[in-house]
Amino acid sequence: MDLVFVSHLFPTPKQPTKGIFVLRQAEALSDRGHHVRVISPVPYVPRPVSRLLNRPSSATIPQRDRYGDVTVYYPRYFSLPRPETLPLVAYSFRRTLRNHRPLFESADLVNAHVAVPDGFAAAPLARSLEIPLVTTIHGADLQHSIHRPFIEPQVETAVASSETVILNSHKLRRIFTSQFDRKHDIEVVHNGIPVQLIAETSPREPDGTSCSVISVGSLTETKGHRYALEAIAKLPERLEYLIVGDGPLRAELEEYATDLGIRADVTFTGSVPHRDVFGYLQSADAFVLPSYEEAFGIAYLEAMACGLPVIACEGEGPADYITDRQTGFLVPPHEPDAIAEVLQELRADPDLRRRVSDRGQRTAINAFSWERNAKAVERIFRDAAEEHGSRKKPARRLRSKP
Repeated sequence: MDLVFVSHLFPTPKQPTKGIFVLRQAEALSDRGHHVRVISPVPYVPRPVSRLLNRPSSATIPQRDRYGDVTVYYPRYFSLPRPETLPLVAYSFRRTLRNHRPLFESADLVNAHVAVPDGFAAAPLARSLEIPLVTTIHGADLQHSIHRPFIEPQVETAVASSETVILNSHKLRRIFTSQFDRKHDIEVVHNGIPVQLIAETSPREPDGTSCSVISVGSLTETKGHRYALEAIAKLPERLEYLIVGDGPLRAELEEYATDLGIRADVTFTGSVPHRDVFGYLQSADAFVLPSYEEAFGIAYLEAMACGLPVIACEGEGPADYITDRQTGFLVPPHEPDAIAEVLQELRADPDLRRRVSDRGQRTAINAFSWERNAKAVERIFRDAAEEHGSRKKPARRLRSKP
C-alpha cells in the first residue's frame, strides 16, 4: 500500500526522540513492503523568536529528510505557543496540508496520528481526494485536549471522518466509548518496542554511580516523579535513584529531592538519546514511574524487555500488559507508601525480583514488537481501504453524549 502518515509528533534533527513511536511504526510497515511517507508540519519559528520564546527554531529543520526507506516532509505552519490556541492552530495545520496536496494524491490511505490537529486537518483533504482516513489516538486527545474549549467538535470531525479509529490501550477505549455514542469502528492496537535494538544494547560501563532504581520519562507533573522521590525517602536504607529525561519540572524536582534529604542519592541525566536509554535500563535493578495519566506507556515495556521489574499505577495503560506481582507491580496512584513497600520487598526478596523480571521480559519481547504492531495496523488499513472503496459515501455524523 501507498501510505501517508500525518503526524506533528515525529523526530527532527533537534528533537530525535519526539514521536519516535510513529517513526518505529513507519519503519516496521516499510519493512513489510509498504511505501510510507510522513508529512510532519513544524511550527514556523524564526531564530529571533526562538531565542525570545526559548523554542527550537524551524530554521534548523530541513524541508525533507529520510529515515531508511521512509521519507519525511517538514512543511511549516503558523502556530501559537499556548495550549489554549490549539483550535486556531488546527486550522493553520489544515491549510498547510492543503497546500501540499500533491504529496497525498497517490496515497491508498492516510493515517493521522492524533485527532487534533492531525486528523482534523487531514479530514477535508482525504475526503476531497476520496482517500480513506484512519486516525490513531495516543492519549492526549481524550485525556487533555478534548476538555479545552472548542476542541471537542474538532475531535468529533476527525473521528467521524475516519474509517477506523485506532486506540493504543483499553483505557483509551473506555474513555472513548464513554465520550461518544458511536461504539464501533474502534480498534485497540498496542504500541511496540524495538526488540532487536534492545537485544543489541549492552549495559553502561560503571561510572561511579550505583544505580538501583530508574525512571524514564518527561519531567512533568502527571509522570509522578514526586511520588517516586517520596518513596525513596521513606526507605530505611539508602537507594540510588536515576531519573532519565528532562522537562519543565526538573529544577523543582531537584529542589524537592534536597528537601527530602536524598539529593545525594538522586541523579538527573537530562535528555538522553533513545538508543542510550537501554544501556541505563540494563544497568538498573528496578523501574518505577508512578504516572497517573498514562495512555499506554512504552517506557514500562522497554524496561521490562531489559529485564527489570516495573512499578506502574493501576487503572492506567500499563494495566494492559502488567499483571500485578506476575509481570510487574501495580500500585494506587499518588501513594508513595505503596511504592516504597514494593521497593523494600524487591530488595529483600531476590527470587521475587527474578520471577517478575523474567515473566515481564518474556511478555514484552514476545508480544510487543513493532513487527506485531505493523501486522495489526496493516490489516486495519486494508480493511479500511476496502470498506471505503465499497461505500464511497459521506462521513457519518458523530455526536457526543450529553
